[in-house]
Amino acid sequence: MKKKKPYVAALALTGSMLFSACGQPAEASQTSTTTSIDITATESEETDEILLSIEENFDGTTDFWQINGECEVDLEGNMANITARQASNAGIEIPCENFRGNTIKATANVASANSQVRLTLRYNIYGNTSYVTIAEGTTSANVFGNITGTVSIPANASDCAVYIEASDVRDITVNSMKVSVEGEFNDLTNTPPAELCDPSGYDSLKELYADYFRVGTCLPVSVIDNPNPEFLTLLNTEFNSVTPENELKPENVLDAATTLADPETYNECPALDFSKADPILQYCMDNGIAMRGHTLIWYSQTPSWLFYENYDVDGELADRDLMLTRMENYINAVMSYCEENYPGVIYAWDVVNEAADDNSGDMRDCYWREIIGDDYVEKAFEFARAHAPEGVLLFYNDYNEYYTSKQEVILEMLRPVAEAGNIDGIGMQSHISNMVTPEAYIDAMNTYVEELGVIVHITELDVNAPASANPLYDQGVYMQRLFEAIIEAKDNGTPIECVTFWGLTDDMSWRSSNQPLLFTGNIEPKPAFEGVVCAITGDEITIPDDYVEVETDLSSISEDYEDQEFIGAPRYSATQTIVGDAYSGDYCLENSGGDASYDGYCIDVTRFSGTTIHYSFAIRSDAETVSFTADIEGTWPHIEEVDTSSGEWVYVEGEYLVPEGLSYLQVYWESSDMSPFYLDDLVIEAA
Repeated sequence: MKKKKPYVAALALTGSMLFSACGQPAEASQTSTTTSIDITATESEETDEILLSIEENFDGTTDFWQINGECEVDLEGNMANITARQASNAGIEIPCENFRGNTIKATANVASANSQVRLTLRYNIYGNTSYVTIAEGTTSANVFGNITGTVSIPANASDCAVYIEASDVRDITVNSMKVSVEGEFNDLTNTPPAELCDPSGYDSLKELYADYFRVGTCLPVSVIDNPNPEFLTLLNTEFNSVTPENELKPENVLDAATTLADPETYNECPALDFSKADPILQYCMDNGIAMRGHTLIWYSQTPSWLFYENYDVDGELADRDLMLTRMENYINAVMSYCEENYPGVIYAWDVVNEAADDNSGDMRDCYWREIIGDDYVEKAFEFARAHAPEGVLLFYNDYNEYYTSKQEVILEMLRPVAEAGNIDGIGMQSHISNMVTPEAYIDAMNTYVEELGVIVHITELDVNAPASANPLYDQGVYMQRLFEAIIEAKDNGTPIECVTFWGLTDDMSWRSSNQPLLFTGNIEPKPAFEGVVCAITGDEITIPDDYVEVETDLSSISEDYEDQEFIGAPRYSATQTIVGDAYSGDYCLENSGGDASYDGYCIDVTRFSGTTIHYSFAIRSDAETVSFTADIEGTWPHIEEVDTSSGEWVYVEGEYLVPEGLSYLQVYWESSDMSPFYLDDLVIEAA
């Protein structure tokens, strides 16, 4: 058994510069908690494998947890009650410094009136702070449920912690919390981080694409005063547009302590605090870097107290007139502060973010819509146009914006805004996970241009490395194809004016496990960077020395889970676990968690490209149906829709012609209502 390794974690909260939406002075009140803990290697009872594990049951026998953010925590009846939460990320955390370079599994047993509770990984990477969602689950105030998921921590990370947060600022009760290493422990205790590369000599994307569009990145405030100058060198070398990663989102601008302490004074104009955003704004002004403001009106990262009379979440919701007043005052105050203090820096604002729902074919339900109505988007743009500085562009921003079903919702929602002349652009986030075809992507882009008469910003681009034999090379090839298509579209008149990558390096990305960006954690250029360069220079991307030639492989895929292993992977935020109560034998696979119906269990079937496959499997769920679905470059045909309403095992078999010529293809299982499902005796083979 490994020796115990002591670890001391400290939570530091700094003072704030405060500002009121009505121009009134405000004061800050912040607290911090520091706890010393000891991480102990334990032996898993299930597998007899030596694992590092931290478990907190709040029964007084351990004291691993500590407070994260502004909230109060009381221990009672072997539970932690988290109250007085001032922001969605306020809660409790378990530091796990020794787990860097490992895949961890995190589980929390919680109850909450918040609609969803998340487990998030936070870590420091070369002086920058990054956040990665581990798992998210729907919760109830009266019923405890498990939220569980796995995530990989970069080898160069430090100050790692897993914390509980929620979609809203309502109370959370935690019954237990556990963080443990999955698989063999990779002990990096005495291994220093990799040396940072000097990016000053890299090809400059902002120069290469100067005749086409701005090239941007999202920027956390930690980069500004980072002790490692390489990150600012990378910023200055490659990019001429910046989007603050979180610092201008409502919960980071709204001053909860001041507003809630004097709700009468701030009833129509909540107090504001720009201390988080000021360093980024100042750096951009000093260095001539343009900024996209992100974001004014959003259903997420906006505290619920904003929507209540007297800002009291235990009282009544505010009425339409009051919320319209608060909305206009907030938009005016934020725009005015930025322009008056940093004139000319912000050239575009994301006025409304993610107002279209993914699954319902309608607008997303949220406080803004509930109180104001479906026209809240129109009103937000009306107010933004009235108060925006001259020449500043107004955008609607959303993800999955290239999917036909969601695009139709966005277009219907924005037509009256466009007719009123209150929108200038569409922000295509472009978090690409399934290698959507560049042709389909450009077609979607042109639809917005033609239907709404807007320009286009690609606002949050990241592309998951595929689960292929050569993932980083294949990612680079895709990036070259994508940017060649973007260049061609621009040449043909599509008004693309900015392309922003959502992060500087893989390890700083919110999707770090998927290596979605242009540079590794230590700023080494990836094939993805070369692909973007080659798209404009006309060169060919370099084939790496370790390139694996993919031979035709029609060997069957078979999983009965009796060895308690599986070869597939989670789709998005789903979680897979080997459990009992199988269709045959002792074990089967359980899929649970996720935040959308399409979060499920997927398997790579690229080897069968152009081949008819025979498939068979047993499936069980409490959902009405479980679908067996193909993921084909932006389309998702259901191969089988299985009636699982009986709750009993159903055996399925059939044939499917796998499309030819795809670089990556996966099939996956998804339940109709996000209920867990159970899979057993899976076979996929050439017919």
